[in-house]
Order: sequence, then structure tokens, then C-alpha cells
Amino acid sequence: MNTIGKVLVIFVFLFAILVCVLSVVDFATRTKWKTAYEDLKREHDVVVTSRDVKSQTGESVFATNKALQTEVDKLKLSIADTENTARLKEAELQVKINDQENLAKTADILRTKALADVERYKELEKDLNKTIAEREKQVLIVQKQSEKYRGDAIANETLAKTLQTRNEQLLEEISRLNYELAKAKSGAGVAGAEGSLSTKFGEGPNPPSTMVKGQIEKVHGDDKTLVQISLGSDHGVAKNNTLEVFRTRPEAKYLGMVRIIDVQPRTSVGRLIVPAGSTARPQLVAGDQVWSYLSK
Repeated sequence: MNTIGKVLVIFVFLFAILVCVLSVVDFATRTKWKTAYEDLKREHDVVVTSRDVKSQTGESVFATNKALQTEVDKLKLSIADTENTARLKEAELQVKINDQENLAKTADILRTKALADVERYKELEKDLNKTIAEREKQVLIVQKQSEKYRGDAIANETLAKTLQTRNEQLLEEISRLNYELAKAKSGAGVAGAEGSLSTKFGEGPNPPSTMVKGQIEKVHGDDKTLVQISLGSDHGVAKNNTLEVFRTRPEAKYLGMVRIIDVQPRTSVGRLIVPAGSTARPQLVAGDQVWSYLSK
């Protein structure tokens, strides 16, 4: 075999090997591509399935998002209303805060003034306590003086009563003497303790059965001998009784006798007895004394 034949044999042999290699490579490639195709198909199916699921999920999410958006819109409106309400509340609270701050300032001013007043009152209390202590001392002194004056007053009252009793006795004695003197001057006769007195009625003294003492309350405007007396039937005075009339001021003076012509329980009416032939007629006035007797 020549060289060309050998070359051709070698060439054929190499070509056969190349074909075998290419066949193996092709087979391997075909197998790999099939596997890749199947893998891609499976991936495609997964993607399609995932797309469908995602599509359904997307619709659900879209519906959910839409519902959520509606809720969000409602919440926005609610938040806006809440914010407006909050602003109003905040404004009201700010007004109240301002008012409270003003009240607090006023309270601080009043508290400061009250503290100042308390301090001032404390000072006044100290002064008052001093004044009270001094007054108490003065009260003790006054009480002691009052006790002394009370003792002196009791002694003076006792002395005054004694002097008053003595003066009354002297006044009765003076009145009796004036009565006797006036009777003596008028020429009226006295017989015994109750001598007869001549009057224009021709009757003598008729005093009440008990000793009574009163005074003339009123003198008749036209008839000066007619008088109202502060004694009546309750005192033991009866009609036709006689009472002695005298005056103690400005000087003791016997005025005469009145006869009772009308009697009431607490008062009576009497007429001045003017002795027959007498021209002297004493002027009676309210306040003149009337007694049963000038001495008894």
C-alpha cells in the first residue's frame, strides 16, 4: 500500500473517529438540550402558574388595597375631623389655661396681700395684747376703787336714809307748826286733837279713818277752789271727808282744808273750805300736798 492509501486509511480512520466524536457530542448535546427544554418547560409552567396565582393574588390585593384606600380615606376624614375638634379643644383649653393663669396670678396677689395682712394683724395682736394687759391692770384698779366706792356708797346711802328720815320728821314738824300758826292767825279754834273748824257749810274736820297722803293733780280752770286729788276710795277716802292742804316748796306753808265732794277708786274731787267771813283765799296749785292730818 502506498503512501496515499495509508494517508487515506489514516484519514478515514480519523474521519471515523471524528464522526464518532461528533455523534457522541451530538447525542450528548441533544440529551442536554432535551433536559434543558424540559427544565425550561417546567420553569415556564411554574411561571405561568405563578403568574396566574399572582394575577389572582393581585386582584385580591387590588380589592384589598381599594378597600384599604377607602378605609384610609375615611380615616383621613376622621383624622381631619379629629384634628379640627382637637384644635377647638386646644383653643378652649388655652382659654381655660389663660383663665387659670390669671386666677393663679390673682391668687398669688391675694396670698401676698393676705400674708401682709397676717403680719399686720400679728403686730396689731401684739399691740392689743399689750393694751388688754394694761386694761386688765386698770380694771383691777377700778374694781378695787369700785369696791371702796361701793362701801362708801353704802355708808352714804345709810346716812342719806337717816338724814331723809330726819328731814321728813322735821318737815312734818314744820308743817304742823305752820298749820297751827296759820290757824292761830286765821282765828280758827282748835279743840283737842281734832277741834271743830267753822266753815261756810257749818261743818268741822272729818278726816279719813286711816292716814293717807296724796297731792293735788289738777285745779279747775274756772273755779279755783275745785281740785282733783290723787286719792280715792281704794285709799280709804270717802265722800264728805276733809283733807289738810299744805305746800313744802319754795317754803312750807299751810293752805287750808278741802272737803271731798266726789270719789272714784283712784281719784277724788274736793273743794277748798273757806272759813265764814274770811276774805283770804289761798291759791291752790297742782303738786300741793293733801294729808289726813298734819300730825298724828
